Amino acid sequence: MSRSVIAAMTAYTLELREAEIKLNQNESPSDWPRELKEQVLARAAARPWNRYPEFEATELRTAIAAANGLAAENILVGNGSNELLAAAIGAYVGPGTPVVFPRPTFTLYEKLVTIAGGLPIPIELEPDIGLLPLDEMLRSVTPDAVVILCSPNNPTGGVLPSGGLEALLGSGAMVLFDRAYGDFAADTLPPLHPRLVTFSTFSKAWGLAALRLGWLASTAENCREIRKVKLPYSLNVISEAAAIVALENRAVRDANVARVVAERERIFAAMQAIGGVTPCPSRANFIFFRVREPRRVFEDLCARGMLIREYADALRVSIGSPEQNDRFLEALESCA
Repeated sequence: MSRSVIAAMTAYTLELREAEIKLNQNESPSDWPRELKEQVLARAAARPWNRYPEFEATELRTAIAAANGLAAENILVGNGSNELLAAAIGAYVGPGTPVVFPRPTFTLYEKLVTIAGGLPIPIELEPDIGLLPLDEMLRSVTPDAVVILCSPNNPTGGVLPSGGLEALLGSGAMVLFDRAYGDFAADTLPPLHPRLVTFSTFSKAWGLAALRLGWLASTAENCREIRKVKLPYSLNVISEAAAIVALENRAVRDANVARVVAERERIFAAMQAIGGVTPCPSRANFIFFRVREPRRVFEDLCARGMLIREYADALRVSIGSPEQNDRFLEALESCA
């Protein structure tokens, strides 16, 4: 590992330690209820810890499938949706495969495509309009291509225009659709399609980021192909139990989403009223925004004990608790 990478990691770790308010990783501002944590631990304690977890995580896959009107053969689970994205890209992207995606977006996509030998084709987007560049993507897509997209998009918060997913599938391309933030946009799981793999997570709306729980939905044939690449035993018995308890207590997720969406709208309106700040429309649990001097504003916020996310020409703040959001707005108004 290079000295520059080590230095960057060290600086980031110090920022985390010094931050009083952490609004940089799109986490839920609400921890899971204590009583549900105890239910999870009780279920995990009843399992033998000297044995590997069940190979196919059948109980969890069946529970996720039932909650979404699917069959267990349509579901794969993994250590966060990142692991499943890596497996799907490994299954569908090879040397020279054209891969179309909007930019900026989640940087892991391009890294994984490059590792697989694919040909990245980024399509620049305009965050201020709140929509992904569907027409431009369609002009670049060929039937042998793979499309990777996140809607709502990380980090900009924009979404696909109405009918966008269907249009991309109509191009003949394979579509890897990441809906990590879809709960905050009130979207639903799209129907199964032979050229569609949809990724979801328990990290954001469900408030279980610490347990690393992701799942994908697709046709049985696609799941079989991805399983060939996916690592075995990637979930432990505690994570499996947590996901099952979560599905049995959906009201917790619904309350989390309602609080975050209400705060997102309040914070967006407040940011619009601050001179020199331009927030971009967001359907996620964060807001991407522009300021005149993003680096200076980022450093000023850090000095005030507040950690957000910095980009080359913009910043992104996760939606926190009302108290955290009020402190952020006060600090932003002082330094923007």
